[in-house]
Amino acid sequence: MQVGSSSSWTLLRTLSCACIVSLVGCGGGGGSSAMNPITVFLPVSTVTVMPGSASVTVPIQIGSPSETAVVSVGGLPAGVGAKYSASDTNPSGSLTFNANTSAMTGTYMATVTVMSSGQTVSTRLTLIVKPG
Repeated sequence: MQVGSSSSWTLLRTLSCACIVSLVGCGGGGGSSAMNPITVFLPVSTVTVMPGSASVTVPIQIGSPSETAVVSVGGLPAGVGAKYSASDTNPSGSLTFNANTSAMTGTYMATVTVMSSGQTVSTRLTLIVKPG
């Protein structure tokens, strides 16, 4: 085969492409690691609060490889609030619900959302605002 002939260029291009494909296909050998899913558990399915009365605190259990979590509660009516407090060593802790005097009585579906370790998980609970 003569250098510069069309068949030598074809062979050179083929080898170059094979090398590029081989290098691109290398992923570093690390493989993929499965991330442990986070979990959230509330031991109660219903929380009852009374406008203007004492707060109600329920435990929240969060399973996460991280020691921190962001917890939010959606679906609360006007006048009702929820505050998350974590323990010192893990993201589990407590949710405290309160209702001020302007809270409308009724039954509501609240969603507790937990974000930790780059993941998000939710659970639901029934919130009852009951006259005092």
